[in-house]
Amino acid sequence: MWNCSPVRRLAFLLLSLLVAANLRAELPARPSFAQETSDLKADPNVRFGKLENGIHYAILANHEPKQRASLRLLVLSGSAQETDAQQGLAHFVEHMAFNGSTHYPPGTLVEYFQRMGMNFGGDTNANTGFERTVYLLELPNTEAKTLEEGWRVFGDYARGELLKPEEISRERGIILSEKRDRDSVEYRRYIAQQDFLLHDTLIPKRLPIGTTQVISHAGPDQFRAYYDTWYRPERMAVVAVGDFDVAQVEAEIIAALSSIKPSSIPEPHNPSLGTIPKLDTDKVLYLHQPEAAETSISVTWITPYSKENDTGARRLAYLPRDLAFSMLNRRFSILSRQADAPFLQAGVGAGEAHDFFREATLDMAAKPENWAAALTVGEKELHRALEYGFTEAELKEAVANYRHDLEESVKTAPTRRSPGLADHLVESMLDDTVFTTPADELALYAPALDRITPQNCLDALRAAFPDIGRYISVAGNAKIEAPKTTADAKQKTPEDIILATYREASNARVEPPAKTDVGEFAYTNFGAPGTVTSRKHVDDLDVDLLTLSNGVRLNFKKTDFEANRVHVSVRLGTGLLTQPKDQAGLGVFATNAFVLGGLGKHTVDDLIRLLAGHTVGLNFQVGSDALEFSGSTNRDDLLLQLRLLTAFIVDPGYRPEALGTVRKNFETMYAKLEHVPEGPLQLKVVRQLASGDPRFGTPPKADLLARNFEEARAWLTPQLAHGAIEISVVGDLDPAATIDAVSQTFGALPQRAPKPALDEARKVSFPKKPFNEALTVDTEIPRGLVALIWPTNDARNVFELRRMRILADVFSDRLRVQVRQKLGDAYSPAADISASETYPGYGMFLAYVEVDPAKSKIISDAVLAIAADLATNGVTEEELARAKQPVLTTLRESARTNGYWLGSVLQSAQEFPQHLEWSRSRYHDTESISKADLDALAKKYLPTPRAFQVVITPTAAAKK
Repeated sequence: MWNCSPVRRLAFLLLSLLVAANLRAELPARPSFAQETSDLKADPNVRFGKLENGIHYAILANHEPKQRASLRLLVLSGSAQETDAQQGLAHFVEHMAFNGSTHYPPGTLVEYFQRMGMNFGGDTNANTGFERTVYLLELPNTEAKTLEEGWRVFGDYARGELLKPEEISRERGIILSEKRDRDSVEYRRYIAQQDFLLHDTLIPKRLPIGTTQVISHAGPDQFRAYYDTWYRPERMAVVAVGDFDVAQVEAEIIAALSSIKPSSIPEPHNPSLGTIPKLDTDKVLYLHQPEAAETSISVTWITPYSKENDTGARRLAYLPRDLAFSMLNRRFSILSRQADAPFLQAGVGAGEAHDFFREATLDMAAKPENWAAALTVGEKELHRALEYGFTEAELKEAVANYRHDLEESVKTAPTRRSPGLADHLVESMLDDTVFTTPADELALYAPALDRITPQNCLDALRAAFPDIGRYISVAGNAKIEAPKTTADAKQKTPEDIILATYREASNARVEPPAKTDVGEFAYTNFGAPGTVTSRKHVDDLDVDLLTLSNGVRLNFKKTDFEANRVHVSVRLGTGLLTQPKDQAGLGVFATNAFVLGGLGKHTVDDLIRLLAGHTVGLNFQVGSDALEFSGSTNRDDLLLQLRLLTAFIVDPGYRPEALGTVRKNFETMYAKLEHVPEGPLQLKVVRQLASGDPRFGTPPKADLLARNFEEARAWLTPQLAHGAIEISVVGDLDPAATIDAVSQTFGALPQRAPKPALDEARKVSFPKKPFNEALTVDTEIPRGLVALIWPTNDARNVFELRRMRILADVFSDRLRVQVRQKLGDAYSPAADISASETYPGYGMFLAYVEVDPAKSKIISDAVLAIAADLATNGVTEEELARAKQPVLTTLRESARTNGYWLGSVLQSAQEFPQHLEWSRSRYHDTESISKADLDALAKKYLPTPRAFQVVITPTAAAKK
């Protein structure tokens, strides 16, 4: 329940930069509707209004998901409104909304939500930022009594928090646990960089999580003072989006929230944010973080900014900047994939925040030894663009993608989902932008895209990076030391070295960008199309199952859940079942390297250029029992999507230049795993739980770095050439066109062999005796981890699997009550299940808690006690009801999602026909789950002697 984002990246990029020094700013004190001062039209389907007490509201009828509503309460108050003595209270008050209010006594609200069919954390949550607090509700239905309850909850959040001293004391440990869980190398770097860039402002002094001193000791009077001062109706807005009648919801809002009275405390002014000084010379930050996975390098321009109204002219003025950044980031993407690329990734961006400052940044990430080369290449590439601009071909590609995104937004608009729309409406109020329709945005931008020139984009780029002082930062695992010099030479500091490197790069001569030849996609003919040899329509599920003449299986379902969106999944061959035993990590290597290797006739970058202006995607991974390809497209591009997937089956490139990129990414991954508590789990425990099977967990670093394309080609080629294929297509499709497109592509492949049983390869087992592991991780960050694992059954016993999921939810709820609330020693403890369809009899029930290392034994004992009590005494009927209702809500909603039909039903419906029956039975079977069912499973699986116990603590704590 914490979202700290002091520099929001905006959708609209800015044209001109202000350079006046010492600009002062204040945050807005009222929500506003930007259309009132703009020539842009707001979406006419949104009903905007304002209550007499000052609460603003925006209501939009929307029909996905069906019979659900997304509600938001925006309070224009966050950490910026705190005094020095209140740092952290905005976030703390947000927590306290769940711990007792006028209509919901302490300890009852979460349980009430669960009985309604809502998940705590998913359907009911909140977040606090620098300038706002947002509460959200995802209602399980739109019945009048449910909506009425939603408004009652919001009324209590707004002016009904009890803020009882005992509840404040109980919550302190939870927030300190959240603060600890957020602690990381990356977060510490973020804090240092915010202070470096914005030292003279309030922003780095008001991080929403607050200070340990205030969290631990602030008294009830301080909470009440903050709440009564800043939680005032005139600073609030309500958003409602859902499958309801707008007039009815408006009447309900007026009836429920009009009685909220203004605060009796005079409204204070928002605090001044400080000043943005003019930087006349370059300034350097060097931060050495030995535990970092990489080194982050950035060059940043900070300038004052004051509010501009959101108008059509303003949006069009930013379009050249948007396109310029797109083209330059495309160049960086190409550079990052070269064999000798010094950086892992690089890019430019710009944004504004709080109507106060504007930031433009060149960011890079590199291995520590490459920091100087990364800074040099990144600065030179920016310099090249600023000096020579962009080519017509680059602009054509960028415009094609921009226009395509606008057109796709129009086509998909009818089935946008309510949660996203509700969040968009909240952001429009925060950013003071007009909530426009996709159709109006297309009408605004399309003519401008026809007229834009490379010179327009160059001018915009130059405006973004003015000739003023830069903030240069090198932070991470690079250890920069002055070189040994002659006795009379002056010793340089790391900052001197960084500055000299940057200035040398910025003064270097650069050549114009090379021109590129786009060409044409080479994979359009795979041979004679296949024919349909069998077809079955499953009436009750409205699913078609086909077999083609070459043995390829095709499953498809036409839906109306997402307008103009089609999803494709392909399962091919045997996956990890046949990974060579002496080549540990080959599956992980292939998952990460296969697509980067491109095609025989096109590199990855060729493909990006060739496919500009089209909706196609490509994901690949080596699954436990199949190679898995997937992509999302639309009706018009379905054939192109299938051609792309088929091309990777018949002619993968295995290009050697991709090897360097993949290995650099692996090294970064291991550098991170060496210093986080999750590392030992992935590197050791997961494989231990599979009795050392090399197909499980993350392989040893030396093994993975030894893998190569020759091994991958030898392993994958037989599967790609002859392995069984099952392709599934779900979405807004045309059945005849889908069959024709599959016939032309997958249907034209050589004959497919039946999938072998591979019974021996499917054997895996837990160790015969549970282990108790006390592991350490090399870090000074005081964060530990407790994991307990109980062996269970595989996923093919779906009757048991569904009951185990409910049992895990009951377990999670007990963790919430006993570990989070009573002990106050964990922020988000959870239980879950993991069960395999590939390996018979292999599954696990696990509990996972991030902890204060000093309390790991207390937490481990508490988790074991919960399991032992469930094994002995079972669940209560009330716990069962509260766990079951949110699951039933999820099942109802998922039935109208393409992701469910593709991932859970169709993608292997012919290999595993039972998936169809599982789809039929899942709701009524879940409804039928009883206390006796869960009690029997808890007694069977959760006794303490069956538990594998893992405690991971940082080395600093272990030494103590």
